[in-house]
Amino acid sequence: MLHYVDFIIIALYLAGTITVGIVFRGRQQNAGDYFTAGRGMKSVFQSLMVGLSIAAALFSGVSFLSYPSVVYSHGIMIILALITFPICWLVLRFWFLPRFLRADVKYPYDIIEQKLGPNIRTLAAGTYMLLRIGWMATLIYAPTIAILAAANLSDNWFWPVVLTIGLTCTSYTTFGGIRGLIITDAIQFVVIVLGILITCCFILYRLPVSFSEMFADLRSSGALTLFDFSPAPTKMLTFWSIIIGVTAANVCTYTADQMSLQRYLAAGSRRSADRSFAFNTIGAMVVVTLLVLVGIAVRSWYHYVPDPALPQMADKVFPYFIASQLPGGIAGLVLAALLAATVTSMNGGINALAATATIDFRMRLGKKLTPHGELRFGRIVSMIIGLAATLAAGLVGFFGTIFDISLTVLGLFLGPLFLCIFFSVTDIPVNRKSLAVGMITGVFAGGMAVRLSWSSLWVTPVTLLTGFALTLIGTFIFGPDKPAV
Repeated sequence: MLHYVDFIIIALYLAGTITVGIVFRGRQQNAGDYFTAGRGMKSVFQSLMVGLSIAAALFSGVSFLSYPSVVYSHGIMIILALITFPICWLVLRFWFLPRFLRADVKYPYDIIEQKLGPNIRTLAAGTYMLLRIGWMATLIYAPTIAILAAANLSDNWFWPVVLTIGLTCTSYTTFGGIRGLIITDAIQFVVIVLGILITCCFILYRLPVSFSEMFADLRSSGALTLFDFSPAPTKMLTFWSIIIGVTAANVCTYTADQMSLQRYLAAGSRRSADRSFAFNTIGAMVVVTLLVLVGIAVRSWYHYVPDPALPQMADKVFPYFIASQLPGGIAGLVLAALLAATVTSMNGGINALAATATIDFRMRLGKKLTPHGELRFGRIVSMIIGLAATLAAGLVGFFGTIFDISLTVLGLFLGPLFLCIFFSVTDIPVNRKSLAVGMITGVFAGGMAVRLSWSSLWVTPVTLLTGFALTLIGTFIFGPDKPAV
């Protein structure tokens, strides 16, 4: 189990994260500085920071645990997700970013109000808040389970660990703002990669058989099967569910999620945003490849080194390996990488939700605030959101595996949000009431897919296609509205 050195490393890491986030917070005089860094991160180095921040924010502790567990249980087919990242880069580079940044908006969802009006913007902002609160609860729950398994702690430690993670994330996000968040994201991305690399190298070095024998056994067990063209939607992993489902989820995330949109605005220009997203694409592909390697390496390890105490739940196997096999100090570093992945995404989620509450609700619908009042309100909301997500982490464990929970929560709401962004950046006429009906119905359609035991990878395509169909049908029947501006 964990050595006292591991706990020291984890504690120092958390303390260092808070310190760096506050020290590098930069000038904060208004909500623009707090949520979009004043759109001033334009240099090549700053573009690199923004790109790594996007990658780190979207590859959370959930990804750190779920990808290896999926590979451990189902083989390497999930590596086909690598194909989706170049597709996303093409969509962002040549379609979305030119249109989004040409609008010259100050805050992410301003573009929705410009084209679709204030009511659709309010609906989109509310949808986004539901998405991220559920997602952040899952985000805290995942590493909590990992730490309990790694440290061999009883369930009585669940809430102390949850509160430690949640309050740490909340504290430095509240005072750090987006600039401090981007800097720490980039640093933590490097920690994530190092932690994964160390684990892979350790397993491959200690494995009691040759590589050729290991791959022969993996091939015979079906773990290296890449292509399954089954059309069954209830099958967890198929070629179609990965290519269509992951592509849809990634495109929706990169174009409609405020965590991404904030960083494009922070980049300050189209050229800087293009460069940042290119860095993100490379970083994301590296992380997915390494996580798949970790999953297959852990699977091989326990094939040749059986352990009667091995957890039955796949989500717990990787953290159990970290605690039981890695040397003292190394285990702490890898768990620090897990916390890095959690902290980055949690902080991004808090900051984005605080931006939604401040910009999309308080500044639009309430009394006018001074620049200092906007900043103060944003910080208070950040603290409240972080506390709410921390408390909600105690509820999400009832809804299945970490992989399924995360994809379901994201899928239910990403499709409707993408509809708003799509019709905002295109010249396609739309009936706004039909769009609202399509968004809401899409969420229910995604819920029905879950009830029918469809793979969680299909939830985003179902919500997206349902919303599109109803929006276009309603627009055809009732006619399009004039643009809001």
